Amino acid sequence: MKFIFTAISLILFMFVSNAQNLVSNPGFEKAIRKPEKKANSINRAKGWIAPTGNSDYYMKGAHRSVSTPRNVFGRQKPHSGIAYAGICARTRFLEYVETKLTTPLEKDREYLVEFYICRAERSFGAVKEFGVLFTSKKLYSQSANGITVQPQISFKHPKGYRNKRKWIKLSAVYKADGGESYITLGHFKGDASSRKRWLFCHYYIDDVSVSIIEITKDSVNTVQIPEDTLKTAQVFPAVKGQPTILKNIFFETNKSELLPSSFPELDQLATYLIEHTTTSIEISGHTDNTGNESQNKRLSEARAKAVAGYLSTKGINWNRITYTGYGSAHPIASNTSDEGKQRNRRVEFIINGKSD
Repeated sequence: MKFIFTAISLILFMFVSNAQNLVSNPGFEKAIRKPEKKANSINRAKGWIAPTGNSDYYMKGAHRSVSTPRNVFGRQKPHSGIAYAGICARTRFLEYVETKLTTPLEKDREYLVEFYICRAERSFGAVKEFGVLFTSKKLYSQSANGITVQPQISFKHPKGYRNKRKWIKLSAVYKADGGESYITLGHFKGDASSRKRWLFCHYYIDDVSVSIIEITKDSVNTVQIPEDTLKTAQVFPAVKGQPTILKNIFFETNKSELLPSSFPELDQLATYLIEHTTTSIEISGHTDNTGNESQNKRLSEARAKAVAGYLSTKGINWNRITYTGYGSAHPIASNTSDEGKQRNRRVEFIINGKSD
């Protein structure tokens, strides 16, 4: 199945298990053999293979051409640890990285899929799509022109993933068909004839995770989501120039990290912005009046920034996004009741720009 775009509607508690990453060597830290100057295949990272015959492996302390942060494609620190993978995308040659999951995915269970990418400094051009393919069997000896099977998860950037020396987090919620045992990452869209003749770009990959999203009613490790706050997802477009409340955006108490239940609604907003290229968006965070106001303002701004950051991972350029935190300065209900405070704790957005 494709990754989820519909709102979650009937749960009371939800959490992503910290101990359930199904990728056994997510940061490429474990090496069978250290990469060498003329032998730095990803096969040297424990558990990882190259479906099209070659992908790269970089590790601190190796030869300077295959080390971190310095290597033949530039200088880039790992997102974490001392190592990362590398794949090339050329006009007639595509590379991927693949690994076997610790356990097969279970039918109809939901998983949070996350990884980080960064375009190498010495690159010409950029890809506009990055995909995640789950399969029941290992992909091996695939054509160097690219894997023809289309991925279940596809991240798209209208101008291409061009950031250099800055890691970009890609994440999605995936509902499993059941039995998927392998995960493959790379560029899947388009055949060789559709790619630019001068395309020669290299991407680093780090910290890959596939985590079970648990749903429970009694776990002490959960984050409470009141049932009456789970509403139908927004239908875009919103009215331009007018504030619109994001109805299904959830954070842990007093924190700014988005919960996976927020992704479906934000994905719809991102799709709208991708389709309407002349628009921009203003995001504002708001709190109730509980606690210190300066802390409330910082929290509201951090939450607005988290929403902006998520949209940027979906291909929305930062020059189209602004965000502000107002704390409790702009209530829409009385703060004398729990219901009013809940309404005041919100993230809003305003769409600006020309009519498409």
